[in-house]
Amino acid sequence: MKFCSNLINRLFQLAPRALVVGAVFGLVQTALATEHLVTQSIPLVAGWNAVWLEVNPVDSSGNSLAPSEVFVNTAIESVASPRPLFGSAEYFAETPSSIGTFNEDGWENWNRADAPDASNMGLVFGNRPYLIKVKAGTAPFGIQVSGNVRFFRPTWNPDRFNLVGFALQGTRSFSQFFGPSMGKHTVGGIYKLNPNGDWVAVSGTETMNTHQAYWIFSNGPSDYMGPVAVDFDLAQAGSFDFAGPADVEKVGPTTPPLNLDLKELVFTNLATTPAVPSLELLSVTSGLGSLSVFVVNPSTTALAYLRGNQVDSAVGGGSTPLDKSFLGENTGYLTLGAQRNWNTGKVIRKNLYRLRTSDLGASFYLPVTASLNDLELSGEATVPVGASQRVGLWVGDVVVDASTSIVENGAPIRPTAAPLPARIIMHNDGAKVRLLSQVTLMQTKTANEEVRPSPVLVVDPAQIPFFEGVKERSGKRAGIRIEAVTYDMPRRLDATSQSAILSDPAYPGLTANGLPAFLVSRSVRPPSLREIYALSLDLTGTLGPNGILSTLAGSLNLDPFHRSNPFRHAYHPQHSAGTAVTREIRIEFDPEQPAGDTLEGTYRETILGLIRSNLILTGRVELKRVSPVASLQGVQ
Repeated sequence: MKFCSNLINRLFQLAPRALVVGAVFGLVQTALATEHLVTQSIPLVAGWNAVWLEVNPVDSSGNSLAPSEVFVNTAIESVASPRPLFGSAEYFAETPSSIGTFNEDGWENWNRADAPDASNMGLVFGNRPYLIKVKAGTAPFGIQVSGNVRFFRPTWNPDRFNLVGFALQGTRSFSQFFGPSMGKHTVGGIYKLNPNGDWVAVSGTETMNTHQAYWIFSNGPSDYMGPVAVDFDLAQAGSFDFAGPADVEKVGPTTPPLNLDLKELVFTNLATTPAVPSLELLSVTSGLGSLSVFVVNPSTTALAYLRGNQVDSAVGGGSTPLDKSFLGENTGYLTLGAQRNWNTGKVIRKNLYRLRTSDLGASFYLPVTASLNDLELSGEATVPVGASQRVGLWVGDVVVDASTSIVENGAPIRPTAAPLPARIIMHNDGAKVRLLSQVTLMQTKTANEEVRPSPVLVVDPAQIPFFEGVKERSGKRAGIRIEAVTYDMPRRLDATSQSAILSDPAYPGLTANGLPAFLVSRSVRPPSLREIYALSLDLTGTLGPNGILSTLAGSLNLDPFHRSNPFRHAYHPQHSAGTAVTREIRIEFDPEQPAGDTLEGTYRETILGLIRSNLILTGRVELKRVSPVASLQGVQ
């Protein structure tokens, strides 16, 4: 099994004089952020070296680098890298010895002595193998390559030799690492590159080297990544993303409990010995503790979560065990909880970790991200400071857990048999908070694809045709309608809306001011009464921590002929009119709030007209901001 150095040299000499493929491929990778730059140390010796480059080299602007900018040491004479198959991340051969029969177009190469246009290796990328030739007689040395990193797990081309490397911490042999692969990758099918250019078989007891590329045969399809495999939702994106705090959970045992966003890592231990994974915090985007990550375990005595150890109390403090052991030949999951400890500034926080799967397994970079809200923001957007941070549409739930008892003297407030949830919608334009019963999320129309539409909130159904939907359904764009049937709006009784009944000769002298009392006195619905209802209801107070919101006295009412009056039956002659019902709502927000676009508080409602005395409902309310749009289309 020989691969002579003169064959490698020939690949460089016969390389196509074009930069097209390398340059085009590089165009899509030049906008990488420079946060969390990692430096990979690569030891080199005279002759040929097979290297697995884990970092994606970039400059200070996040642009990918050319070979001359990465391999700056003049002792490096040439670099080669096989091109991946279309749609695959790996690099393959029929056998290691047949590399000389490769079509030269299947390799990218760079020679220091060649003119710039003689190389077809336009840029250097991470998670890729490189064959590096060092000048003869050079003493061993190392190069430092800095770049971005991502979570990366290999995918294998079946029934081929794949040129692959692994990041390793600690010491293990080839047999220890590949033994649990269930015959997919036998030690007899692994070859390493000697400095003289020969590919030679490794032995099972030989120690694997981190970041060294090997030709490894894959017996059939494989997704092997070491004795312990790890996966999570959207792992292909390269980061462990908690997104916004819409689904935070209360996690004890602290009082009050922490608001943690939960997400799972799934581990499959293919080895026979237990595996204890660990995390090491390498860097943070802004101050330590801005984004904190905890191990979270289910309670054994109740339907609840309990906080475990924190995994990021110090940068560079070494690996922190994840407080969980996975038995051999078993699959299990580990829950991590993200705590957001910021409420202004950058929306997205990123912590970079090194995930060590086990003592004998591989290690992987694990960028962890979380945003301050669930809005569709891109990049490093900023959240306005102060009250403007709370502008927009808020949707949430009122959960009533206590009410007035109607069977006890004194009508005390007693706990309900079960919680009663109800959706509630509010909008804050920065100057006024309004209660809504419905709203439709849409966007402006545009005749030019280069002009992005703007999101709008439509409360007047008559204005819906002037906008377009934000979701595509059956080939058509539709808006997203949000309703809160529990909070229907009162009838509009102003002179313009009820001009028909005010001018009806059957009711001489009737005025807008006298209309509410007139309706209460009627037992039959007046035919000229218009079914026109308010689109919003003004609230008093402020929306935010320590804020109080309440309805204006008598503003939220159901007249005897209101469409939602519970005592009215439109088709029963004896129940064509109900009693007047008035609702008074008061919400007091907690002084301490979860980070992000979430507000929690206490809820109290007093209803007059349902029973002989006042009916009082109490409970909790939780609101989430679902849109930052500051205006409503169609509001009165």
